[in-house]
Amino acid sequence: MNKENKFNDKCIIVKIPIGIKYRKNIFEATRRCWRANLIKARKADYILGTIDGIIECVIKITGCDYVKTEFCKREEEKCRRDFNVNTELCKKYRRIAFEGMEIENDKKFLGKKIPENYIPKQNPIRYTY
Repeated sequence: MNKENKFNDKCIIVKIPIGIKYRKNIFEATRRCWRANLIKARKADYILGTIDGIIECVIKITGCDYVKTEFCKREEEKCRRDFNVNTELCKKYRRIAFEGMEIENDKKFLGKKIPENYIPKQNPIRYTY
């Protein structure tokens, strides 16, 4: 049985699709490419990748910034085309990537269950602060 975690640290919880666990690198899936508030994200100490409410990846954050991906470029172009606005107004399509070190043998978070009130529902990202 997994113990629930109480958050005393500033954490960002991200919901990872279960298929990632078997096909891709959980570290990369946890650290990027999230639509989030950059100012708020810079206050976090950790980013926690969760699958079905269980913490599967813990990253100690050393920095974060906007990142451009092919998806972001397509969305930005669509925004400009559909709404006839400049790039500045399309910032909602910018994504954030976190830099940091994965903590593989973490006893504080890893393998623990997220409390119900912190489990990301519709939005795949949740702040504990």
